[in-house]
Amino acid sequence: MNSTRRDLFIYAGGSAAGALLTPAPWRLITDTALWSENWPGIPSPPRGEIRTKFTNCSVCRAGCAVRARCVGDQPVQLAGVASHPLSHGALCPFGLTAHHLPYHPARLKQGSAEQALAAASAAGGRIAVLDLRPGRTASWTYRRAMAALNGLYVTADQPVAFDLHQAKTVLSLGVPLLDGWGTPGNVWAARPGFRLIQAEAIESRTAALADVWLPIQPGTEEALALAIGNAIQHGKADDERALSLANELTHNGPALVLDNSGSAAAMALNQLLGAAGHTMVARPEAPVPDSWQKAVLATGLAQIEDRSISVLLIDESAVDRYLPWHTIERKLVRDNPVVVTFASSRGGYARHARFALPTAVYPEFAEDIPTAIDSPAATFRISTPLAAPPPGMVNPAEFIATLADLPKSDALRERADAIHQAGRGTVFTPADGKTVAVKSLTAEVFWKSLSEAGCWIDEPGHGRAPQAEPRPYLPPSEPGSGGLPLVALLATPQAPPLISPLMTKLYQESNLRLAPNRVALNPSEARAARLEDGAHAFLETHLGKCGVEVSVDAAVPAGVVLVGTAPGILDVCGAAARAKVVAA
Repeated sequence: MNSTRRDLFIYAGGSAAGALLTPAPWRLITDTALWSENWPGIPSPPRGEIRTKFTNCSVCRAGCAVRARCVGDQPVQLAGVASHPLSHGALCPFGLTAHHLPYHPARLKQGSAEQALAAASAAGGRIAVLDLRPGRTASWTYRRAMAALNGLYVTADQPVAFDLHQAKTVLSLGVPLLDGWGTPGNVWAARPGFRLIQAEAIESRTAALADVWLPIQPGTEEALALAIGNAIQHGKADDERALSLANELTHNGPALVLDNSGSAAAMALNQLLGAAGHTMVARPEAPVPDSWQKAVLATGLAQIEDRSISVLLIDESAVDRYLPWHTIERKLVRDNPVVVTFASSRGGYARHARFALPTAVYPEFAEDIPTAIDSPAATFRISTPLAAPPPGMVNPAEFIATLADLPKSDALRERADAIHQAGRGTVFTPADGKTVAVKSLTAEVFWKSLSEAGCWIDEPGHGRAPQAEPRPYLPPSEPGSGGLPLVALLATPQAPPLISPLMTKLYQESNLRLAPNRVALNPSEARAARLEDGAHAFLETHLGKCGVEVSVDAAVPAGVVLVGTAPGILDVCGAAARAKVVAA
């Protein structure tokens, strides 16, 4: 029998069609998908007893309660605690996948603490600590250490807390209220009780879920707040929207105004609306031992004289807000400053520091979590370790205490004893779901409850209402473009320094959230710059430029570039900065 070319094609086509009816190709697709979801260093759970442990998530200061399913001593699944009085059973995607962080391939693992300590000790000149998550017990160690060294303790914290449960109307000036702001479970628990007006340049997820989305020009949030305040004071305004908002906020109270920067305009507007002492209070904090009261006070970066700091210690092991490097660099002496950063990766200040010291990551270490921005009462919670840190990790508080020659002590226990001695509030224990008064417990039982992921909540009313003087409305001056035709808007909220690689697949590759190294442009702006979706480009501002990838998105208004919140981008681009995007 002679085979023709036609016979060969028929045979090949029949074989391909027959293969589709077998499990082989479909199994190959499944295996390929599973392989693509793995990353270097993925842990393999050991065989062992399955147990449930409890902790509090320290990825951000929300401090949501966590129920961990562990195999042996290794957590394999994290979930919320339904009965918790603060987090209400919620856990954000970062918290759900946080047990992957110890195995992240970009994790910082090496650094010389001895050399850094010697360099900081020998440098001389003024020393300062930059704390990116103030309010912790470690923060008090830094303040006491700076008192001993005649140094500075620097933060960028908002001094207020907000009570959404008391508000009937909330005006959000670009705050991602329904997309990760504050304690997500608490925000959603309060959501049915207030009307949300979202004033923002783009239709963010919060804007889409708000009762009203009010489109505004980028960078005009403070001007809008000032115009509303002017309308409340004088009963009239040139801006009809400001007058309408003034009437609604005044007649449908209690009202609350939120903004990202804690600006004087928003503070003054809250004062006019009677929010101070009700929906807005001074940020409360758990009691501390009397012996700690000699610690230095916090100062802002802007209050420090330029070129005055010789040694700067940066705790970015727990980050709530990233300050652009150019605002920090100008405070350092010109000649050979010593910059030491305590970090989990090299993506932040490690790029500029002389010494980058590796720190343990959640859930490897015990640390308390400061009161969240949406909690009007002080809280105290400990992130109980679920895994052991690798060798070589540096504890920032212990390093700085050693530098200042502070006596060694169990600071967490000392603070817990101070809270117990105050005798106020209640403690909730997630293992049994019970809430009991602190005054009914002994110091040992109270400490045991906290060590088992318990949550202390103070009695309300111990915060002092912040003060701010109303300012008259002044029209904002239009910044010159200087060849920078776009207005940069920061995509919020800011992601933690390390996130699970699984999260990269879930929201970055699916474009559910703008990746930290990406910018988004309107199609018309992209065409004008000759950029396509996925193109490599440079984001340029008057501060410099950095490499980015481009997403083309019709939801981004013309004249705007939406930027990710990676440290490299933040170093050259603040909110509402003038910018341009050019091909690489």
